[in-house]
Amino acid sequence: MHRVLLIVMMAGIYLFAMGFEADRFMTKEVHNRLKFSLNRAAHDASLQVDAAALNDGRIQFVRSDARVVFEAGLRYNLELQSGAQLTPKEGTLLKGPVEIIYEDYVDDATPGVAFPFSYVRNAEHIAQVLKGPAVIYRVRVPLPRTNRLSYDGYIYKTVIYEYPFY
Repeated sequence: MHRVLLIVMMAGIYLFAMGFEADRFMTKEVHNRLKFSLNRAAHDASLQVDAAALNDGRIQFVRSDARVVFEAGLRYNLELQSGAQLTPKEGTLLKGPVEIIYEDYVDDATPGVAFPFSYVRNAEHIAQVLKGPAVIYRVRVPLPRTNRLSYDGYIYKTVIYEYPFY
C-alpha cells in the first residue's frame, strides 16, 4: 500500500514538473520570437525616411509608411492574418492579438532634440540615451497558456531601432 501511494505521489510530482517545463518552454519561445520579430519590423520601419530630407543630410521618418511597414513585418514574422487586426493565424504559436500600445519617432524634425538625446517616457517604462534618430515601438501580446496553472497575462516588449553615431 505504501508503494502504491508513493508511485501515485511521484506521478503527480512528475506531471506537475512536466507542465511547468512546458510552460517555461512556451514562455521562452514567445519571448524569443517576439523579440526577433520586433527587431526585424522596427528595422524595416526605420528605413522609411524622406528622400528629400535625406538629400539635405537630415534623417526624417515618413511616419505613416513606417507604421504600415512595421505592421507588415510583424504579420510576416509572427504569422499574423492580413487585415486591420494583428490576429494570429490558426495553429501558430500566439493565441491572441498583437497590440501596438506605443509608437514614437525621434528624428531631425522633432523639435528640441540634439543627439545624444536622453529619451525618457516614465508611463511606458522607457529610458534610453539615443545616439541618433530612432523609431520606438511597444507591443503587448497575451502569453499562450499550456495548463490551468500557467501565467494568464501579457508580455510587453519594447524595441528602439536607431541610427547610431549620427
